[in-house]
Amino acid sequence: MDLDWVSAFFKNNEWLIVYLKGMVKPAAALAVVLLAVALSYSQKLSLEGDMIYSVLRSFLQLSVIGFVLQFIFNQENAGWIILAYLFMVSVAGYTAGQRAKHVPRGKYVAGVSILAGTSITMFLLVVLNVFPFTPRYIIPVAGMMVGNAMTVTGVTMKQLRDDIKMQLNLVKLLYINDFVLNRTKFPV
Repeated sequence: MDLDWVSAFFKNNEWLIVYLKGMVKPAAALAVVLLAVALSYSQKLSLEGDMIYSVLRSFLQLSVIGFVLQFIFNQENAGWIILAYLFMVSVAGYTAGQRAKHVPRGKYVAGVSILAGTSITMFLLVVLNVFPFTPRYIIPVAGMMVGNAMTVTGVTMKQLRDDIKMQLNLVKLLYINDFVLNRTKFPV
């Protein structure tokens, strides 16, 4: 059997070899997920549908993000960098604000806080020439900063919400105490 056509095929399509090498880790991760699906099926946990849906959704989301980032990385326009940064801040502000539903304008406060903190830091990093103002440097560093700021802001907003609840109960207790001890008119 002559296999010269196989070597000729791979020699002419080197991109295929690179692609297949790049797919080893995702294929291994998919094998682990399929193992979990099989385990769920064998144990009659009825989680297979949710698992497969989650894998497909995450694959689609990561593919779209990959294409968008590839597009932004190939641009030389600073507007795309700033647009990507503002999108990250918007999502982070919304996510951190979700933790503070009882804090007035929590999403707005979280968004402005994250924007102020990260933009000042990014501005200083660029002005001090720590790294150049290119998408390959700005997007990952901004993503790390925005992600950390989102976590800190979310925890802070949650603590603020809990403190507001506690202080509100304390104020109610003081009113009741004043009413019982002094028999004053209870304000409504």
